[in-house]
Amino acid sequence: MRLDYPNDAVVVVAGVPGAGKTTLIRRTVDRETVQVLDTDDRRRAPGATPGRARLYLGHYARIVRALLGHGPVVVHTRGTHAVSRGVVAALAALRGRPAHLLLLDAAPAEAMAGQVARGRRVGAGEMDRQVRRWGRLVRRLERGRGPWATVLRLDRASAAQVTALDFAPPLPARGAAVVAV
Repeated sequence: MRLDYPNDAVVVVAGVPGAGKTTLIRRTVDRETVQVLDTDDRRRAPGATPGRARLYLGHYARIVRALLGHGPVVVHTRGTHAVSRGVVAALAALRGRPAHLLLLDAAPAEAMAGQVARGRRVGAGEMDRQVRRWGRLVRRLERGRGPWATVLRLDRASAAQVTALDFAPPLPARGAAVVAV
């Protein structure tokens, strides 16, 4: 399955830790033509400065710069912080760019297994917080898509079927919907 977006789109790939965001992005996005903002890239960069606060501050600064530019952007985020989601959507709107939300929905046990498989582990308390916030986000989106041009919610099996995130010239405006697969 291919997911098609306009070439000026901002696609936010969101999910709890271990949901498969980085895996999906690495497998489906052509980094030669799309700017990808993933905290894992930042963490592994040569000369990266340790420290969670610096990592995320740098990540959000890169997001702002990318949204002010041109061309497609894919943003990796947990998506559970309403303020950060709102800032991305608002900046995209100010630039006249459509913002799309791609939700990777994983059960807590699946997400923890995903963390373990990658050699990382979020503490139980943090994971519980993220899962609660994720539930609130999903319930909110079920009532309406908010500022997003589209919202697509995929479980892990459906996400594994995605072969590409493609970006093409903008299509004529159409109604958008929340879709669950």
